[in-house]
Amino acid sequence: MATNRGTTLGMSKNYNENSSKQLAVINSMKPYIYLDIDHLDISPTSSRFIIADFGSSHGHNSIQAIKIIIQYLQQSNKLSTSPLVIHNDLPTNDWTTLFQLLAEDNSYHGVANGHSFYQQCLPSNCVSIGFSSTSIHWLSRIPCQIANYQFYTLAAENERQKFKQQAKFDLDAFIEHRARELVPGGIFILSIPGVDHQGIVPVSR
Repeated sequence: MATNRGTTLGMSKNYNENSSKQLAVINSMKPYIYLDIDHLDISPTSSRFIIADFGSSHGHNSIQAIKIIIQYLQQSNKLSTSPLVIHNDLPTNDWTTLFQLLAEDNSYHGVANGHSFYQQCLPSNCVSIGFSSTSIHWLSRIPCQIANYQFYTLAAENERQKFKQQAKFDLDAFIEHRARELVPGGIFILSIPGVDHQGIVPVSR
């Protein structure tokens, strides 16, 4: 979520109640999540097993995603110790709601990390599994104001180019920092909303 000053804030209230499409994306990712975990190449007896979700928002969808990951790790005998789960989002996120949901669920040990995921959020070589879904389409900043429209797909070509440049800059930074945080043999599972050949986000598909 961005402000008119170009900075990015946490998601607005009631996000958990209005993010069913984002949860549907996570559920549709299950075959890919399982496939990625099959390629996880670290010892199941490692003394530290960290799962990090980048862009956790208020927690409902994030917790569901983490439970999918943990359940498959257990089924495939790739987890012999209780993992530490790190939920990452901006400092302005509604952390109280996330903490309440973690307490109610109580199926894993979860902690919070309040940093922009466009910077390094965790120590190098510490994350076994990284995850992010429907998050990094939120840019680190608004590169320009779009005249008369809300969405960049309707912007003038010069405005769209500025958004494309910012998106590339942010994606490069995101990948660079996540690569540093992963342990050797670790995996990162990423889902990014995209546009079709007409430049339209196919939210109904």
